[in-house]
This record gives sequence, structure tokens and C-alpha cells, in this order.
Amino acid sequence: MRDFVTGLAFVIAGVATIITAQQFPTLPSLQYGPSLFPSIVGAGFCIGGAVLAANALWNRKRAVVQQGVVEVTTLGEPTSGRAGLAMLLPPVAILFYIFASDYIGAMLTMTVIMFVLMILRKTVPWVALVASLLVALAIYFIFSRYLLVPLPQGVLIEGRLPWIF
Repeated sequence: MRDFVTGLAFVIAGVATIITAQQFPTLPSLQYGPSLFPSIVGAGFCIGGAVLAANALWNRKRAVVQQGVVEVTTLGEPTSGRAGLAMLLPPVAILFYIFASDYIGAMLTMTVIMFVLMILRKTVPWVALVASLLVALAIYFIFSRYLLVPLPQGVLIEGRLPWIF
């Protein structure tokens, strides 16, 4: 039942994102505007939420058919400490990016976040370090050079990444 409610919440969030994105101004010189990417994300939320809700209903129906009798449902086993920590990691990583990227820069912040997430998933430390550096560098170049998104450089290294520029 929890997955069903979560799925519906994602569908509602997706619809709200799409409605909000459609209110963005359009640019006459482009075939697409600033509403394109948020609309794609909102559609992904809607599709993912609908799949999650439908899967929850399907599993519940299958469990009722197998048991033959409707029983009182529980929310499942209590989450362990590690599972609770895993649920908190994405919001904490987003907050860390918001507060740290202006100080240490977007690329270093992304590297730290990916490294911590990979270490918590029991990745070998040297592999986690190399992978997080390479992926952060690739993301940084894609967004800053090709998509022309101004990413924070950070004041820690005086606004310049000397090995890049």
C-alpha cells in the first residue's frame, strides 16, 4: 500500500511539474523553450509513479488471490538503520550540493557526493575515487561547455579550476 501511495504522489508531482513548466516563457527563435526539460522530467515522474502504483496494485491482487482471503495489511517490516540511512542519502546529497557548490564548486561537490554514495554501496575506494572524478568531469563538461549551463566555480579555488581552463 505504501508503494501505491508513493506512486500516486509521484504522478501528482509530475503533473504539477508539467503544469508549472508550461507557464515558462517561450523563445520565438527556438523550436523548444525552457519548459522542455522540466516537462520531460514531469512526464518521467508520471510514468514512473504510474508504474509503481500499478505494480503495487498488481502485487496486492496477486497476494489476495494466493491467500484466498483478504487479510489486514501491514506496512512491512521496520526498516533497519542502514536502510533508513539509504533513504535519507538523496535529499542530504541535494542539500549538500546546494550549500557546498557555491563554496567548493560544482565539479568538486559532485565528486564528493558520488564518492560517498559509491563508498556506502561498498565500492572499492580507488575505483570509487577514479569513477567519481571521471563522471563529475564528464558531467561538468557536458553542462558547462555543450549545454552552456553556468555551474558554480566556487570561491575555495578562486573561481577557476586550473586543470580544466
